[in-house]
Amino acid sequence: MNGLIDGFAGGEKASLPETGAAIRTALEIDPPSVANLTESDFPGFRALAEDLHAVFVRMDDDDLDGAARIVNELLRESPASPYLHKEDDIWRLHHHPPDAPVLPMWRAICAESLARVIGAQVSDRLGVCSASRCDRVFVDTSKNATRRYCSASCQNRAKMAAFRVRKASDLDR
Repeated sequence: MNGLIDGFAGGEKASLPETGAAIRTALEIDPPSVANLTESDFPGFRALAEDLHAVFVRMDDDDLDGAARIVNELLRESPASPYLHKEDDIWRLHHHPPDAPVLPMWRAICAESLARVIGAQVSDRLGVCSASRCDRVFVDTSKNATRRYCSASCQNRAKMAAFRVRKASDLDR
């Protein structure tokens, strides 16, 4: 959902792609969602992306109470009605009725997932890029939970900037 919010990415002002394309990319994990997406859903998905970004920022700032307040509001707005549905001979837990509209369904999925992260005390796995002029969010899936950047390019940019600072201070001596 990084592609749906204004801000900075990789040191540059983020250029937002066409909204429909960005949403389709975010939802491509679930082809029926993409098929059921309508243009009237676009503003709601942009608002959801803003809310999700706010949760990541609060978690990154160690404001778990603030993050939980936003997640609770998303849960209140969601038609979460967990049920089991058999797909390809496998029972899967769904967080919405099968006929739920796309936007409320994804609001429920995202809110419930973030609630699990908070409840499991693993919110330190969600972060905001530490590179200057980048506010993209990420999920840290590394073994040692030390990820600080949204991408390798931001990490490399930050390392080069630190190198230049060290090099300049060496020249001043």
